[in-house]
Amino acid sequence: MTRQFSVTHAARQQVKRDRILAAATAVFAERDFHQVHVSEVASRAGVGKGTVYLYFPTKDDLHRGALEASLQRLAAEVERAADADAPPDAVLEEIVLRILRFFWRRPHLLTLVQRYEQRYERAARERRHRVRQAIERVLARHRLARASQRGLAAAFLLGLARAAILEHRGEERPEIFARRVVRLYLRGLERAVELPARRRRMAG
Repeated sequence: MTRQFSVTHAARQQVKRDRILAAATAVFAERDFHQVHVSEVASRAGVGKGTVYLYFPTKDDLHRGALEASLQRLAAEVERAADADAPPDAVLEEIVLRILRFFWRRPHLLTLVQRYEQRYERAARERRHRVRQAIERVLARHRLARASQRGLAAAFLLGLARAAILEHRGEERPEIFARRVVRLYLRGLERAVELPARRRRMAG
């Protein structure tokens, strides 16, 4: 009986924590860190302000928890997009679009994420590995890059997505940039395959 109560209590605590994180993620997505009040997060989560502090002792802890939850969700979205049964350009475009949408109106998050990942390197490394592996699966499935080049090719795509986030103008749509990024990316992969073949033909 005691064990069952303990499990039920732990489950309720996890549900409450998840609700607070979901509310915090939504609020931090709308405004910068210094404009967010813990009381608003509590109100959205349907709990008291003191309850928020039970799970997250400081506003920094709350922000870090919300950021990590968001990044984990983004990694899961990329993995789902990568496994779609669709042409390679459509799959890659969807992957890039998921990433762009996350940062599009908040390019400052890139710097924030970098700082966060420097402090929590292990979690960051595991998450980056998931994203790169998802892209590499697409490259392997559609034979877009040799096995020895897939890691670099995946990093290249992520680098192009980062450039799009930093360089776009406010009124431009992420869907358009995702298409441009993938078009440029696939053109680069084609050149990477064509150039060595051309050199071999010339040498022969």
